[in-house]
Amino acid sequence: MYKRFFKAQNGIAKWGFSRLLGSSTEPQVGLQRKQREGEDTPTMRRRLQYQMRKRGILETDLLLSTFAAEHLGQLSRGEMQELDSLLSNIDWDIFYWATGKTRPPPQVCSMAVFQKLREHARRRGESITRMPDLDTPSTSKG
Repeated sequence: MYKRFFKAQNGIAKWGFSRLLGSSTEPQVGLQRKQREGEDTPTMRRRLQYQMRKRGILETDLLLSTFAAEHLGQLSRGEMQELDSLLSNIDWDIFYWATGKTRPPPQVCSMAVFQKLREHARRRGESITRMPDLDTPSTSKG
């Protein structure tokens, strides 16, 4: 059995497959994220807010942008780092994992922020969803 993955290598995006059973290597989830040393919390919030709105797949844009509007201002720095890692995955994977259409990898399931996103996705059908207005999320946690 194989698991697909997507990674950037030498500035080039590549698709690949990793063998799950009988393989000595762990399947890769997401891309290697650029470490942003010295990025302060408000800057990180604004960057994540933008990245959650401009994914390219409407369904994922709506899910993540409404999650950002509702939760991003209250996330701790550690949760925002988890979210940054989660956002390195393919749009459809994030959408299907959050909506329960496919089973997420253990690395994703163990993220506290993913559990919040999954709960947000469950409640998503209760009202008409539209892209929220772009404003700076509150910064109640540092």
